[in-house]
Amino acid sequence: MQVTETQIDDLTRQFHVVMPAADIERKVEARLDELAHTMRLPGFRPGKVPVGLMRKRYGAAVKSEVVEKAINESSQAVISERGLRAALPPKVELADAPEEGDLSYTLAVELLPEITPPDYGQISLERLVAHVDEAEIERRIERFADAVGEEADAEEGRGAVENDIVVLDVLSPTDDPWPFDPANLSGVRIRIGTDAPLPGFDTQLQGLTVGTRTTITITVPERLQRPGHPDGERSFEIEVKEIRVRTPAPIDDELAKRGGWESLDGLRDWLREQHENELKNLSRVRLKRALLDRLAELYDFAVPNGLVQREYDSLVRQHEPEGGAAPAEAEHVHDEHCGHEHHDHDHAHHHEHDHDHHHGDEHHEHAPAPAADAAISEEQRAEYRALALRRVRLGLVLAEIGRANNLRVQQEELAKAMIAQARRFQGQEQMVLDYLRKTPDAQEALAAPILEEKVVDFILEMAKVEERAVEPADLLREPDEETTSAAG
Repeated sequence: MQVTETQIDDLTRQFHVVMPAADIERKVEARLDELAHTMRLPGFRPGKVPVGLMRKRYGAAVKSEVVEKAINESSQAVISERGLRAALPPKVELADAPEEGDLSYTLAVELLPEITPPDYGQISLERLVAHVDEAEIERRIERFADAVGEEADAEEGRGAVENDIVVLDVLSPTDDPWPFDPANLSGVRIRIGTDAPLPGFDTQLQGLTVGTRTTITITVPERLQRPGHPDGERSFEIEVKEIRVRTPAPIDDELAKRGGWESLDGLRDWLREQHENELKNLSRVRLKRALLDRLAELYDFAVPNGLVQREYDSLVRQHEPEGGAAPAEAEHVHDEHCGHEHHDHDHAHHHEHDHDHHHGDEHHEHAPAPAADAAISEEQRAEYRALALRRVRLGLVLAEIGRANNLRVQQEELAKAMIAQARRFQGQEQMVLDYLRKTPDAQEALAAPILEEKVVDFILEMAKVEERAVEPADLLREPDEETTSAAG
């Protein structure tokens, strides 16, 4: 086997591989001989089928099989012998060659960059700590009392007021009634001051009486506008069908018992525990976000274009032509591009399966849906490119820290994650479990966030983390601009 190497860029190597025709022919002969000893054909005793007949009948198929296997084995040998760590399955392109001749192909490999673990002493972070807000506990009890309270028609002829439930029909538009459900434009329930399909919609219902037909016009906030649909003002013709009044249930032990608790104090204790866990989770999210921002500041290295393209395509595919908000910077950074990189093995091991084979055509397996790509602007494309680059780079950094410190997902941890995933599909738990057990990629998708959290915990143990007491509402606010300067 002859191998000629060329460097395309810092992270891409290309190899021209030539395997002599004689080597291929020997493999074909060996495979035909193997089949001749096992195949049964009419008129021949088992194991006595002539190799010449086997070649005549199956020679083309056997050669194709042998060539495929030879490419996989030789390309893997090229990568392994040079100690390369592939970021994605290598791409193979066969050269145009005569039927009888040397096997020649080009192997392109995108490599993982060399990453040095950070100086953890450079990472200074702040953990926001908030204590349970007792007033919030009481508000939640009031909302529960309201939810299980009684509902009745408002006094005849009275206009709708704060907290009333207005039941209405959306008369128009019916072709594009967003944000209403086109299949449910009758009997829409909106509580004034509590919920509304768009900001300001509910306030315009105040004073309306049963039977009123009117037009409500809303200016859609920019943050809620749909990709490709700068909605601006939207008008809806509606008819009020009912005005309902809800009377909250008394707040006492009987209220708690209706929810399954023994007493009102038991309900309060449960809500307090839930609120405390929420605050801890919010604190964790803020701390992790700050850590990712700091790592993004510390690292600025070239990343494989293929990984960035996959992540970009994943972001674009989140967009339906008729709606969908822009993807925000997620708490997790693993996503599609680094599911395998976060699993409990070396990066290169993922690529021991068959490679992508190209015969002169471009590979579009990860291309975004044309409608979704066309629905976003050039500005959004640039934003998603930057976000994809950030996610890939951070994913590689976290993966390398995990690899360098032998952080792994244990089998029992993965098993728990699989069971938790299966429980999300009531009535189909066993089918989901069977699928997960048979699908390595699905297992890696579950393992990725588990390992990511382990890596984050490891870094936080090594970094300088100071605590600061804040009010619960502070945890809900967006971080200051200075804190998230590297945010995607």
